[in-house]
Amino acid sequence: MSGPSVTGGGSTAVDTAAMLQASTTLARAGQDLAGLESRAGACAAALPASPRRAHLDQALAAVRSARAGSEAAADGLRIAAERYGAVEAAVRTAQERLAAEAAAAAGTASTLLIPVLGPGGVLLVAAGAVQLAAGLVALRTLQRFAETGRVAPQSDPVLLRALALALSSLDDGARGALLQQPLGRAPQNDPAGPLGTEALAGVLAGLLLLPAGAPLSVRPTRHAAVRGPGSLAALADRLPDGQEPDGQVRIERYQDEGGTRWIVYIAGTVTFDRDSGDEPFDLASDVLGVAHRPADSEDAVLEAMRQAGIGADEPVLLVGHSQGALDAVRVAEDGGYRVGGVVGFGGPTGQIVLPETVPVLAVEHDEDLVPVLGGTAAGGAAGLRRLVVRRTLPDGGFGAATSPATAAFPAHDLGAYRRTIAAAETAGDARVDAFRSGVAPFLDAEEGTSTRYRATRVSPGSSPTAAAGSSRR
Repeated sequence: MSGPSVTGGGSTAVDTAAMLQASTTLARAGQDLAGLESRAGACAAALPASPRRAHLDQALAAVRSARAGSEAAADGLRIAAERYGAVEAAVRTAQERLAAEAAAAAGTASTLLIPVLGPGGVLLVAAGAVQLAAGLVALRTLQRFAETGRVAPQSDPVLLRALALALSSLDDGARGALLQQPLGRAPQNDPAGPLGTEALAGVLAGLLLLPAGAPLSVRPTRHAAVRGPGSLAALADRLPDGQEPDGQVRIERYQDEGGTRWIVYIAGTVTFDRDSGDEPFDLASDVLGVAHRPADSEDAVLEAMRQAGIGADEPVLLVGHSQGALDAVRVAEDGGYRVGGVVGFGGPTGQIVLPETVPVLAVEHDEDLVPVLGGTAAGGAAGLRRLVVRRTLPDGGFGAATSPATAAFPAHDLGAYRRTIAAAETAGDARVDAFRSGVAPFLDAEEGTSTRYRATRVSPGSSPTAAAGSSRR
C-alpha cells in the first residue's frame, strides 16, 4: 500500500503520505530539539567551568547533533518525495504521448491501407487489433487472479490506466484517419473538441437512446442547525446518500462578517438504469453530464440552489462524489455562481478545466473505474491548477468494509475516499494545506443551517403543481 500522492497545484511533484508524515514528524522533532538546545545553552553559559558544566556541554552537543540530524532527514525525505513525483509525472506524460502517437499512426495506416486492402481488409485489421487487446486483458486478468485469487479487471490499476489512455487517444486516432494529425504531434485532449470525450459521450447517449429530460420536482425535506465541517475529510462525511428519503442534495448556509456563504453537497449516482423513471441521478444523467448536455441531476442541483436563495455573488463551495463530483464541476462551469472551490471524490472530471479563479481538489483511487471514464487528466498549465490527491488501495479496496452498492467497485466507495483525504490532510503536503487554507472560511464557519432536498422527475400525467420546482436550462 502507498499513501496518498498529490499532483498539480502548480507543481509536478508527487509526495507519498508516508514520506511526508515522516518528514513532518522529523521537522517537528528538530524544532523541539532546537528549543531544548537553546535552554541548555543558556544554562551552560550561566555555569562556571566545572565537571557539571562539562557534562552539560556534552549533553548540549548531543542535542545539537540530534537536531541537525532531524532537520537533514526531514529535508532529505521531502526532496526524495519530490524527485519521485517528478519521475512519475514524466512517465505519465510519456505514456500519454506514446498512446496518442500510436493511435494517430493506426488511424493514418488504416486510411492509407484502404486502396490496398479495401474497406473490408481494414475492418479485418481492426478486428484483429481488438482481439489482440482482448487477449492482453485476459492474460492480465489471469495474472491478477494468480496473485490475488480474484477476477476483478474493473479494479486493476494497470488495465484502468490503459483504458484511460485509450479513451483519451480516440480523437488522435480519428485525426490520424483523416490525415489531420502529423506523427510526433503532442496529444490534443480537448474534451469540447469535435472528437473529444464530450462528443464521444454524446454519441453514446444517442446509441443508448437516453430519454429526454422530464420536468423536475425539487422540494426541501429536512432542516437542521449545523456548524462548519472543520476539515476536508468532514466534507465527505456530510455528502448525502441519494438512497435516503431526505434526498440527493444538501445545502448549508453560513453568515459571518464577510457575508453569506454556502456549501452544496451532491450525491453520486443512485441507479445505473438507463431509464430510471422518477430518479434523476441515474445513468442518463451520468452520460449526458460527461457529454456536457443538459442533465437532470445537474438541473436538480441548480434548482435546489435557487430555492435555497443562493445569490450569484455569494461564495459557494461545491462538493460531490462520483456523478455528484461531475455535477459540481458542471455547476461551477455553467451555473453562473461565485464558486469559491470544488471538492470532488471519484468523479470523471479530469479533462474539465475550470477558470483559474476556481480552486479544484480531486480525490481519486488508482483502482477506481469512474475517474478513468473521464479520460486522462488535462495537461499543461490548466492541468497543474487542478490539485489531485491519489492513492493506491491495499488489495484494491476489497479487503476493507464497503457498502453493498460498491461491493464490485470498492475503490469507488465514499468511505475509502474519506480515509484517503483524511490521510492527505494530516500528511503536511504544502499544496493540500494551501487548498485547505483557501476554503477555510467555509470549513471553519460558525453556526449555520442545513437543508436537504429531494429531486424527482415528474411524469407527463402529473398535476402541474407537482412540478412547481422544475428547472430546465
